[in-house]
Amino acid sequence: MDRLLGKIQGDQPGPLVICIAALHGNEQIGIHAFRNVYSSIVQNNIPFRGKFIGILGNIKAIESNRRFIDYDLNRSWDDEHFALISGGEGQGQEDEEQLAISDLIQQESQGVFDLKILADLHSTSSDKGNFIVVPEDEANHPVIKALHLPVVVDLDRYLKGTLLSYYHHQGYVSFAFEGGMIGTEQVYQLHTSGLWEILETAGCISRHDHEHQDHYAKNLALISQQLPKQVKALHRHLVKKGDGFRMLPGFHNFQQIVAGQQLAIDHQGPIHSPMDGMIFMPLYQSEGDDGFFIVKEVGEEVVEHN
Repeated sequence: MDRLLGKIQGDQPGPLVICIAALHGNEQIGIHAFRNVYSSIVQNNIPFRGKFIGILGNIKAIESNRRFIDYDLNRSWDDEHFALISGGEGQGQEDEEQLAISDLIQQESQGVFDLKILADLHSTSSDKGNFIVVPEDEANHPVIKALHLPVVVDLDRYLKGTLLSYYHHQGYVSFAFEGGMIGTEQVYQLHTSGLWEILETAGCISRHDHEHQDHYAKNLALISQQLPKQVKALHRHLVKKGDGFRMLPGFHNFQQIVAGQQLAIDHQGPIHSPMDGMIFMPLYQSEGDDGFFIVKEVGEEVVEHN
């Protein structure tokens, strides 16, 4: 399986746009969305400025249709971990995957670009999983605002070693683009829509160049209706191996919850919300150590449970 999904090198200088697809091996629809946009640009000979590339994430996990094999590839991007795996003292099969991804990004980033963007394409295990995770200082960047989706900030307080944080510190406008529930048509439509918007806003293409694809943009506007514009992470429930953690059924992203409400259960008993807010990324799959988060819309007060 070739890690490079595709590459367009424009005749004119411009931005670098990198798309990572399936960093979690069971979230594969971003692969098809990238190929859709890539092939449309090539087949229609759309004028292009800068460079556009797609990179496969965790190939071993993709082949097994699992989130990961030995460890979560989106929790290992820091200098300490790179030092370990570069010295042959890694922790599992993801070591080779991470080194290959970083080597390819470094190789394709050579040159002069007026903007560098890294979009990490994901999907969630619960409904209404349409949002952007971005460092707070990039929350109002034109590329982020063009996606018209809820923006989640401060998640880096709880999630260490994410790919988006690592490349943010290297000068990229770097973000996780969550397209919806794993395996649904909505993810394909939203990632496809979003990639067109990213390329246009970055200056790689013009609206006239891709007007035959403009109907995709309507998806972005429709999906964003009645969703918060920006939320801040306030709480994370960490799941440890052997906890027996299970979410109660029926929760979806950005659903309002209240302090004291039961959200899940584990071997210790019921798990209740410590505060009012909105539930975020409730875990409805067997792998993963983030049981759920609680977020609030920016500007709202927080009520904690005593």
